[in-house]
Amino acid sequence: MQLHATVSASPRHSDYDGAAYIYCHDPLQDYCFSLIRKTDSSGIEVMVVDQIVRRVDHLDVDLGISGFTATLSQDDAASLDGYIEYRIEFLPGDWEWQTIRNSLAVIFREKTGLVIVDQAQSRMSASARY
Repeated sequence: MQLHATVSASPRHSDYDGAAYIYCHDPLQDYCFSLIRKTDSSGIEVMVVDQIVRRVDHLDVDLGISGFTATLSQDDAASLDGYIEYRIEFLPGDWEWQTIRNSLAVIFREKTGLVIVDQAQSRMSASARY
């Protein structure tokens, strides 16, 4: 699934009991994709379309300069809307790359699966840094 989305993110949002999240919305397709990790949870909640939710133990996310790719297992994808891979390009807007990076780092705390291409174009694993 390819999305061209507005994005908002927070590594610790006060309205969500301190949960870390990233929320993406493609206005042309009216399609949402989000990742949420509550402070007391070991799982990551994936939400697609509008309120189709599954808690997963693992997914892969590659964060680039202008978007990210999220890859789910076949079982997790089947319980959502069937897509294994989401390619999300961020639309211009009021977002900061560092906030998105920090939010994903919190979402993936003590987990593998997050790869970050930083602004200097060097690849690193978030688990190696956090």
